Amino acid sequence: MSARESLLPELSDFIRRENIELIFQRADAKKDGWIFLTASRKGQAYENLYAVNIAEPDKSILILENPAHEAGVFSNLCYLPENQTLYFGIHNGAGLVNGVQLFYGEGTYVLKKNTDASYSPQSLRRYSKLEPWLCQRAKTAYFDNLPAPDYAGFLNFLFGFCDFDVKPSFVYRMSDGRELLNEEALSYLYEKSLLDDIFSGEKENYHSVFEDYLFCLDKEGKATKIQAISGNHSEAFFKEGSAQVESHYFMAAKGRVFMLENIGSTKSLFDGRGNLIKSEWSKDYSKLYLIFDSEKDFLITQPAGYGEIRAEIFESPFPQRADTAPLFDYQGRLFVRDINHRDFYQLQKDLSFKKTGSPFDGAGKYSAVLYIPWLVFACLALFAALLIFVIKKLTGAGCTFDVEEKIRAEISSDIHDSVVQDIRAVRLDVERLKVQKESQDLQQTAVKNLTACIKKMRDICYSLNPAEIANARLKGSKVDVISVLQTLCENFSEKTKIPFLLDSEEPLSPVFLKKEEASCLARIVLEILSNIQKHSFATKFTLLIRQKDDEKKAGKILSIMIIDDGAGCDLEKLSKKDMKSHFGMRNMRLFAKTAGAKIEFLSAPDEGMQVRLSIKIPGQGI
Repeated sequence: MSARESLLPELSDFIRRENIELIFQRADAKKDGWIFLTASRKGQAYENLYAVNIAEPDKSILILENPAHEAGVFSNLCYLPENQTLYFGIHNGAGLVNGVQLFYGEGTYVLKKNTDASYSPQSLRRYSKLEPWLCQRAKTAYFDNLPAPDYAGFLNFLFGFCDFDVKPSFVYRMSDGRELLNEEALSYLYEKSLLDDIFSGEKENYHSVFEDYLFCLDKEGKATKIQAISGNHSEAFFKEGSAQVESHYFMAAKGRVFMLENIGSTKSLFDGRGNLIKSEWSKDYSKLYLIFDSEKDFLITQPAGYGEIRAEIFESPFPQRADTAPLFDYQGRLFVRDINHRDFYQLQKDLSFKKTGSPFDGAGKYSAVLYIPWLVFACLALFAALLIFVIKKLTGAGCTFDVEEKIRAEISSDIHDSVVQDIRAVRLDVERLKVQKESQDLQQTAVKNLTACIKKMRDICYSLNPAEIANARLKGSKVDVISVLQTLCENFSEKTKIPFLLDSEEPLSPVFLKKEEASCLARIVLEILSNIQKHSFATKFTLLIRQKDDEKKAGKILSIMIIDDGAGCDLEKLSKKDMKSHFGMRNMRLFAKTAGAKIEFLSAPDEGMQVRLSIKIPGQGI
């Protein structure tokens, strides 16, 4: 929601002073004199965490700057009045660093009050075990994939696991008593070929041995013997904690904090003959945890009876509507609902969960009838037609590129926050209908169609405003198109489990293009990836990036090719009329023309598809 829409008297001074433009979510602790917010400043593409003092706005403070610098990475904010503590999680889905997916800032966070009854960054703790595989990924990113080691980048990654109230340092104590700190220590270990053993080293309960080299510095900048990661070394968390690299949903109830974690499974897709077409990764399971938090210890644990629950997939880390939350309190009872909102699990006195019927049965009669889904589809068809009309009018009216992008973003947000949420509410109503046995199949079909409709609308929202474009690396007014396209392919491969290969000249360096050009190329790649998923039955695809001299003019030509091994098609049999009616190819040609790029298609039946893009980049290299 915008800052203006969420304005309350107690927030107005803070919003004005911090130049806040967008508030993502909030948690009220008004009885204790505070409000917690995740919000972004004007011109900022991601949100940070703030603590707002209601009585004395000047004491409001930035608690945590978003470590991933990506929007939507914070889970819901959960405040427990009994201990005046804020709980939340961070999950960025792994950002790309030097071609490697690294989890920046992942974990569960706890913010407690200081002794002076205020909140500050120093009272924040991150619970995320520094596991060996995380360090091994960082080694690839900061050492293996670069001509020379990036010691500063790797130290920044390590220090993210340390306490917020200390000055951490990487310390190597030599046999002669000397101490080497930070980059000097890493350089020495690297040159002596001693660093690989630390990267592969594993301590008890799957902790990286890097923890043994992280210590606090004193006021004079000298290393102490106090470890810089104290939170993860509580006895309980040390044994049972984890890296916490999934999305979470938190809820305070009955003086406790519960945490629902999204996990996944592999689903196989078969054709009519029973042949395996492909396997997809789907986050359709969850685990429920109980957080034990005392002055001496911290533990995220699963009491007996919890087990795995087929729980509702998170639309976002913080569901916008209470009736879509995967974990909820109804009349003083705690429930988890399954992915289809048909099965419910109620918390028992022994902290186990028992499968039960809907808690809403008998709470009110539903007057909805099964023609509602079809009415929704009709409304959506009308809405889609209107949307296309508006976009055509706007683009035809000579709108600037920036205006077009802003309109796309606003339409995407409006669709997600209104239409999609309303359809989900209708789906809930349809699921809860009491129907006769002969109508149950029709009811399930309606629910299935509504679910498919929600997915399609989400895809439309994404295609209108891809996060990769909004969060792209900038240089002035230009965008690093290589990073955008690589991230699109990485995320697509992770989502669909279709293997992806990056084939590029070394070293792979940024190519900065105008926003309009980069956005058009990104939308072409999105269309190509969509075709790979929906039509090609490909088992792998390649992003090939090359650069060559422009023979006609000074400068360079960037060549981008996406190749899949799918079914392909006979391009020669496609008439010009057919090509014009093929919306995917037509859109790709239009975007290429807008970007000043050349696009070529090469395909044959059973030989996959190749799409090549060429664009001039005067005065630049890859």
